[in-house]
Amino acid sequence: MKRINQYMAPVFLLLLMGCSGDITIDEEMAALKGFGKVYIPQANYEPLVLNVTLTDEDFHIGYNAYYGGVKNAERPISVSFTPDESLVEPYNLQHDADYEFLPTASFSLSQTTASIDPGQRSTPVFDVVVKPVGQLEPFRPYLLPITLTAEGAPVNEALQTVYVEVIASFGPGEVPRQKVLSLGANQGELLVPFVEGQLIVRDAAGTLQLYTAHEGRFGDVRAIGQGWGIFDHIFYFAPNRMVGVAADVFQYQIDPMGTFGDSRTIGWGWNIFDRVIPYRHYLIGVRPDGLATAYPYNEFGDLDGGNIRDLAADWNRYIHLFAYGNSLLGIQDDGTLWQIPMDESGVPLQRVQLGSGWDMYESVIAMGDDLLAMDAEGDVWRYAFDARGFWPLKASQ
Repeated sequence: MKRINQYMAPVFLLLLMGCSGDITIDEEMAALKGFGKVYIPQANYEPLVLNVTLTDEDFHIGYNAYYGGVKNAERPISVSFTPDESLVEPYNLQHDADYEFLPTASFSLSQTTASIDPGQRSTPVFDVVVKPVGQLEPFRPYLLPITLTAEGAPVNEALQTVYVEVIASFGPGEVPRQKVLSLGANQGELLVPFVEGQLIVRDAAGTLQLYTAHEGRFGDVRAIGQGWGIFDHIFYFAPNRMVGVAADVFQYQIDPMGTFGDSRTIGWGWNIFDRVIPYRHYLIGVRPDGLATAYPYNEFGDLDGGNIRDLAADWNRYIHLFAYGNSLLGIQDDGTLWQIPMDESGVPLQRVQLGSGWDMYESVIAMGDDLLAMDAEGDVWRYAFDARGFWPLKASQ
């Protein structure tokens, strides 16, 4: 907020000048607000984000210098913009990050020197030009600090450096994937991630089939349960529970080999929900009208109906919705992929779009850091997913 105030104060005072011919300026306060100093306006955003794709396209983001205060420059102010690799490590330490300096061969500054002429307040807006192909690795976080120096006026040190974050994603239709299982059309109804990289598939007959992965592909398979076609939703809840949801919620003990033990009913009347999603220590039910409600689910396998809370009113917009790390991922019927970050208490925050074209799949789930997606032919594909990038699956959107 402090930086935004420094940037907006000159604008506010200019508005006041339009209302009064006489303005008394407190010189000490003006100095504190950065009046009479030069700065980079884009430094108000830390970092300034530039998302690029690994295509032949050039990507641009702007920077310039501004003279703060209520007066235009009275004399020429010469400014310089310099990429500064030495600032990356201190930035990482301050923000607990792991950025690398943006490779010098991948970018250029359209202008490294300029002037704020008398009677003016700023330089033109120049471009950082990034050419990612052959230079950047996908989803690796890069940082480009650009520092301002000036002659003819002091520099506002708080806004002296803009930090440009660059993260490269694959181009549309060029996202790599690996086929890890072929079930055949109409044979795999439901995918359930299980322990140690194993996958449970409910087949068309309602049988649970347990698949074990070898070198990334699912090979060995054996049946571990029958009659599971009665459930609308099935999921594994660590460390040792399988949950099936129909009108009621049934919980089954299960060991890492897929052997079932005791079972009991832990909830009633859950047919009011279109879908049920496990997230951390909650079960989240989404009604047809979009109202999403979180039910605390404790380590003993009990639902706490006295402490439920509503999370959102529009989650019927998603055709697929599932937990991913400290967030939820949702896919809309137009194929857009969204991340819904969740705070420590399980409250959803502002969502962010992470991809497009995901409507090509019948089912999508998270397995560890990866996503598994099953198409209409029953083929299951693995994506080495990273939420820092953008995932456009189709060549034309």
